Amino acid sequence: MILKTEEILSFKEFCKKNNFYLSSDRYINLLNYLNSNEQDTKLREIEFIYHILPSNHEEKQKIKNLIEHFFNTSILENKINFVPIKQYDETFIDLFNSNNLNNTFNEIALDLINNYGEIDFSRPVSNTFWLNKIKQTIKYSEQLTFFDIVEDNFLDKLVNSQNKKVFQEQLNYFILEKIQELRNSTKDAYLPADLSPKEDLMEKDFLYTDSHERENLLRETKKLGEILANRFYKYSRSDSKGKLLFRKTIRKSLQDGGNFYNLILKPKIKRKPKLILMCDISGSMALYSLFGLTLLFGVVQRFSSVKTFVFIDGVTDISKRLRRIKINEVKNILNDWNTFVTNDGHSDYEKSFSELLEKIKSDGNHAKTLLVIGDARNNYRNIDRSLIKKINDDFSAIYWMNPERKQYWNTGDSQFNLFDEISTYSSEVRTYLQLKNFINNIRLNKVLR
Repeated sequence: MILKTEEILSFKEFCKKNNFYLSSDRYINLLNYLNSNEQDTKLREIEFIYHILPSNHEEKQKIKNLIEHFFNTSILENKINFVPIKQYDETFIDLFNSNNLNNTFNEIALDLINNYGEIDFSRPVSNTFWLNKIKQTIKYSEQLTFFDIVEDNFLDKLVNSQNKKVFQEQLNYFILEKIQELRNSTKDAYLPADLSPKEDLMEKDFLYTDSHERENLLRETKKLGEILANRFYKYSRSDSKGKLLFRKTIRKSLQDGGNFYNLILKPKIKRKPKLILMCDISGSMALYSLFGLTLLFGVVQRFSSVKTFVFIDGVTDISKRLRRIKINEVKNILNDWNTFVTNDGHSDYEKSFSELLEKIKSDGNHAKTLLVIGDARNNYRNIDRSLIKKINDDFSAIYWMNPERKQYWNTGDSQFNLFDEISTYSSEVRTYLQLKNFINNIRLNKVLR
């Protein structure tokens, strides 16, 4: 080992002085490991201190600063490679000793994708959605089996577990990259017939936009939200004059000798349009959820009399959160996907809408208008028609944006037909132009009066 034992012990004392305590057993295991697995540089061994000693993320964050201060070096997590130990399967050792590691991962990823064989790139689902489907296969599990060796030594178990985790993360990354490559190579086949591969950005499917195009479209989408909010405000503001109270005006005029100097008007009460916005953020919604939430962000920023919900298998009110954040932080809502899961993480429209109606009722909010962004794919769960009727009874207008191509509506687990029956207006919305046209077709004057 390049590091001296005294250095490790001095580091242990340094940690104690800085209120970071770890058991002596951990340091003993570290020393044993470094003695039996000598690295080529001192920096490399220092990296393994960071890699082995902490047992959770919180400890890693603390020890990283201590290591960098004590050893006067920087720890780069992405520089820590795999750590095969002699007890591992030979296949594993060969894999990670290969000079062509990336190609090996590419081959594994492509094999897993081809083995699944059910990927439909025309469906508006994220690459992660297909990754999760692949991860559920037996073949994917088989790729991790050589990590399942029973180890007696605590350190061996720890390192084995770490290797398995890093391997899986790398494999997932290559699967996602390969899926995106395949999606890009086949996307022209799914373009509408009247559009060329060089289609205008405003007519480009959100799913096939690159990061630069997406950034531009998100800014324009926010503006559409602001336009919609301004329209709601227009129809909610008070008139300068209210309705004439004829009898009171006559009586007043008689008191004044028959002169109509003072017209008595009924004060017009400001109407507060009760608008509910809902966005499906389940895996099947892919990038469309990001554009949907950006639209809702634009509405909420300009018009406060609105309730905004996201849903998967239950609804969550994010109205306050949307008012506090900036536009570039909208994507963080999707990154917190797990926090919105209330059951199994699979879309449940019946449960979500039932919860929505209860929340509206408990808030005393007799909403008139409902705007929904979702594909109505319900994972083959039934939706009671009595719920559909109640939704229809509770709202005077229901507007629905469905990001799926119309040819996929009501196929498989889609139950969009139930919601389409009660919708004031529903449309396929997967491009900026479609979104703009959808906003233009919302007739607020009929809804709010």
